Amino acid sequence: MIKNKFVQVCFFGFISLAFSVFLAAENDLFQEAKLALANKDLNRAFGIYKSILDKDATSAKAIRGLGLTLWMDGRNEEAIICYKRAIEIDPDFISAYADLSVILSDQNLHQKAIEYARRASRLFPKDTPLQLNYADILWHAECYDQAADQYRSILVELPNHLSANVGLASSLIAIGKLNSALPPIAKVVSIDPKHIIARYNRAVVYVKQGKTELAIKDLKFILRQEPKHANAQFELGFAYQQEKQFELAVTTYREALTNNPDDSTIYYNLAQCYARMGQKGQAKAAYQKAKQLQELQQELSETQAYLEKHPNEPKGYLYLGDLYVRYNKTELAQKSYEKALQVSADFLPAYSRLADFYIQQKLLHKATKVYQKAIEHFPKAIEIRVMLGLLHKEQKNFEVASKHLKIAEKTATDRVEARGQAEDVEQLSFVYYAQGRYDEAESLLVSLLTSEPENKKYLDQLKTVRSANTQPKDID
Repeated sequence: MIKNKFVQVCFFGFISLAFSVFLAAENDLFQEAKLALANKDLNRAFGIYKSILDKDATSAKAIRGLGLTLWMDGRNEEAIICYKRAIEIDPDFISAYADLSVILSDQNLHQKAIEYARRASRLFPKDTPLQLNYADILWHAECYDQAADQYRSILVELPNHLSANVGLASSLIAIGKLNSALPPIAKVVSIDPKHIIARYNRAVVYVKQGKTELAIKDLKFILRQEPKHANAQFELGFAYQQEKQFELAVTTYREALTNNPDDSTIYYNLAQCYARMGQKGQAKAAYQKAKQLQELQQELSETQAYLEKHPNEPKGYLYLGDLYVRYNKTELAQKSYEKALQVSADFLPAYSRLADFYIQQKLLHKATKVYQKAIEHFPKAIEIRVMLGLLHKEQKNFEVASKHLKIAEKTATDRVEARGQAEDVEQLSFVYYAQGRYDEAESLLVSLLTSEPENKKYLDQLKTVRSANTQPKDID
């Protein structure tokens, strides 16, 4: 089966009110903070709001501003705390409700987002942006029937409102009422013939109705205006596919992948096209890629759902980071590992995973800082101490490296003498390896293998030690 998709692109974030709904009678400090936010000078804005709160800790307006600053800095949980505090102080704080609804919606916390958006819209029922925000939040939560009703209520008073018409059309498309979606689209295009979202929505309708020639005309227009419009590229490829113009479809899908490389649906449709062209090898490769991406996407969804229920569980963020590494999304992986540490500074695996990530990115100085921080929390963690020593050694900080390795050696030796368990002997062998004492490391591993000759971990470590022992020795 050929897959189609529809991605709504008319979700108009109400957070823009952050710059326009600082209610009247602002004093100089609030005005300065507003300008700092507009210029994205977050440190300055943060400082100004803090100075206001130092004088008046119950200023809901300043707390809301602080929340906005934190949100713009990507610190969503702290921002949410600020907004909730602002609402607690002022239960009728309209802009705080509206902002919070957008933040929660962005985090897929849809039910709460709807509650806050509804509250804002009811506090000021004549305000069109608030009503539009409520409709957008409903759409984002996939409450399409309710969203359509909300958009219609706006259009009763403002029949030419572009965003409400686009939102209504998008809602109707989402629930399969394609013919009903065309009049609001036509209204928008009659007012603004170059309206990208309306033209895109119309193309989606045409594709679904099999009117591919009309769809292709709209999609080509969009791509002339916005050559990297990923959704338009996909729909154009799909239209060509329906027309059995498979070579054009493949070319267009390939272009779409440059902007959206993790879209499993594109790979699935590519596989279909290649198969119809008789290119079985490429069809199989595209299908396998689609399957892999679908599995990863499913894992991401499950992990994110888990974290919504357990936001203070560091293991969840580590797993999320691992998934992003598999996706080659290094920035998101880094943020996930860092988040694990923010949630729990006493969770040792979080330090190891973040440091390993930095090592893979060849950012040894950052990995060193992570392990140094870990040592402050876990001064007797032998493996962490050894890794810190190895990193300093790699960066030619031999004196510091030697210091850490000697501490690790003493700790490991004491444990072997006190307990003599296999894990203690193994850690001591790791210390010897890091110190370049390969014969001693090998001797310990061989002794461990006498009781566990099939232990793969010991065998791999022995192989590493012996390989290092054959390398030319460094001359200090």
